Amino acid sequence: MKTIVFIYLILYSSVVFNQEVNRLEDSPYPSSNTSDSLFICFDDDFTDTELFTLQSLQGILAQTKPIIYRDMGTGSTIWLKDLKDNYGIETDSSYSGDLYGLISKFKSEFNGYVLYDEECKNHAISICSAVNGIPILDNQQSFFDSLNIPLIDDARNYSLQSLMNNYKESFSKKVCIYQKEEKSTFLGDYSIFSKAPYFFESPHHPITNSILSNMDENSVLLGWGDDEYQTISMASSNSIMTHPADYAANLSVLTNFNSEINQKNHTLNIDENDSSHYVCFVMSDGDNIQWLLNWFITDNRWFGNSNRGKADIGWTISPALSELAPTVMSKIYSESANTLNGKDYFIAGPSGIGYIFPEKYNSLISQCELLNRYMDKSDLGIVNIIGNKLDNLSLYPYLSQANIDGIFYYDYANYSAHNGDIIFVNNKPVITARYNLWGGFESSYSLASKINNLPKDCNSKNGYSLIPVHNWSNSVDSILNCIDLFNENINVVSPDEFIHLIKKNLSPQNQALHLANPNPTFDKTKIEFKANINKIKNVKIYGINGCEYLVPMSIASLSNNLTQITLDFEMLKNGKYLIKIDNDDNQNQIIPLVKL
Repeated sequence: MKTIVFIYLILYSSVVFNQEVNRLEDSPYPSSNTSDSLFICFDDDFTDTELFTLQSLQGILAQTKPIIYRDMGTGSTIWLKDLKDNYGIETDSSYSGDLYGLISKFKSEFNGYVLYDEECKNHAISICSAVNGIPILDNQQSFFDSLNIPLIDDARNYSLQSLMNNYKESFSKKVCIYQKEEKSTFLGDYSIFSKAPYFFESPHHPITNSILSNMDENSVLLGWGDDEYQTISMASSNSIMTHPADYAANLSVLTNFNSEINQKNHTLNIDENDSSHYVCFVMSDGDNIQWLLNWFITDNRWFGNSNRGKADIGWTISPALSELAPTVMSKIYSESANTLNGKDYFIAGPSGIGYIFPEKYNSLISQCELLNRYMDKSDLGIVNIIGNKLDNLSLYPYLSQANIDGIFYYDYANYSAHNGDIIFVNNKPVITARYNLWGGFESSYSLASKINNLPKDCNSKNGYSLIPVHNWSNSVDSILNCIDLFNENINVVSPDEFIHLIKKNLSPQNQALHLANPNPTFDKTKIEFKANINKIKNVKIYGINGCEYLVPMSIASLSNNLTQITLDFEMLKNGKYLIKIDNDDNQNQIIPLVKL
C-alpha cells in the first residue's frame, strides 16, 4: 500500500509541478516549466560579485524549471510566501550564502564560465545568454578549474559591436535588456533565461539602433535609460514595448507559474446625481515592473497603506504582469480593498502591454490586437495612454478592440495638457486628465480648491475630472486629504464607474448607421451618417501607416438628419484603410475598410 501511495505522489508531482506554462498566442515572453521547490538565497548573505554570478545560474536553471529564488525583502518576501501558501512550493535555504556549493551542485547544467572584470559586466551577461555560461572574475577561476568547468570566452576581449557581430544569431529577437552596468545584479537572470542581449548605450548610438532594429515587432525591452522620452521614443520607433524593470529580480522564476487572475470587484456602486461633479483618481507608474515587484505592496505610500478602502482609487498595472509574474498580479488583486466606502480598481498602465508612444509605433494595429488578448487575461478593461499627440488615428486601434472600454489619455510633457477634454472614438470615450496631483503641479489643497469651483453637471464634459496621482511625490493619504476638502456634490468614483457615467451621459448622437457598404470593396463604398450634411466638416482617408490618401468622393443629403458619403477606392492599392469623419462638434468617427 505504501508503495502505491509513493508512486501516486511521484506521478501527481510530475503532472502538477512540471506542467507547461500558459502563454497567449504571439506572446513575447519565453517560458519553461513550473516548479515544486526552490532554493532560497537571501541577498544579505552574498556579496554583489556573488549575486552577479548567482543570478546567471538562476537564469540557466530556469530554462528547465525555476530552482533558485532571491529573497531581497519587501515584495520578494511576500511573493515567496504566496508561492508557499498557495502554490505548494517547498523551500530550502541551506545554500544561502554558499555560492560555490550551488555551483558544485548544478555544474552539469551549464556549459562553462566566462571571464569578466568591472568594466564589462554587461558584455559578460550577454555572452552567458548566448552560451549558457556563468560569469566569473579571475580570482574565482581556480575553483571552477578544480571542478573541471571549462572556460568558454573572455568578455574583456569584446566591444559591444564585436560582441554583437560574434553572437548576434544566438540572441532572442523577442526580448532585450537595456541596463546600465551599475545595476548589473538585476535582470541578469531574465536575460540569460530568455537568451536576450544585455547592453546599454545612448539611444542615438548606431549600435543601439542596430540591436533594436533586429528585434521582431511587438518584442519587449526590459530595463531603463537615462532619459524617459528618448528611451520610449527609441523603442517605439522600432515597434518595441518597454518595461521599466531596472531593479527587477526573480523574473526567470516568477514568469514560470500559472495563476487565475481576476479583479476583486467589477460591481458598479454609483450615487448618481445630475448636479454632481465626478472625480476619478488614478495612481501613476503601474507600467513600472520593478516598482510592482519591490516596494509597491509594502510601502505605506501605496498598497501598504491601511487607509485603502476609505475611497475609490484607480491603480495602473501592466497587463504583461499576467505572464511576467502571474502569481504577483493575482496576489495584488487579492489584496485590493473592497468596502462600502471605496474600492481599489486597476486599469492597464501606459500604454497597454508595455510603455509605448502610440503615434510612433509602426506596428500599432497588431500591438493592439495582442493587447486585446492581454486585457482579457489580466481582467482589465481600460487603458491608460501616455503620448505626444492626441490623434484619433492612433487611438482607434485601441478602441476597435472588444476588451477595451475606454482610454485615460495623458500628454507626455504635461499629463493634464488637454484640460479634461473628452472625445469619443468608435463610440468609446477618450478621457484626458484635468489636473495633476503631482509635486510642482497641484497639492491636495490646491487641487481641492480648483475642483470645488468646477461645474456640477453630469451632462457636460466639464462635470468630470480625471486626476493622475504621481506615485513618487504623492500617496494614498494625499488622495484622502484632497477628498476631505471637497464640497458637497463632488463625488469620487472608481475608473470603471467613471467610464460608465461618461458613456451614459455624454455619448455622441452622430454615428454611422452602416460602417461601410460594401466592406471589403473593390472600388466604391457608401456610408450613411446620422447627421445633417452641414454638420460634417471633413472626410479623410488614411492608410494604417498614418499617410493620408485622396480619393474621389461625394456627399449627399438623404434627409435633414441623414447624410450619404460615397467613396471610390479603385485607384488605391489593396490593403487596410481608415475613414475619418469629423463633425462641427469636434467629434469624429473612424471607420475601417479593406480594399481588395
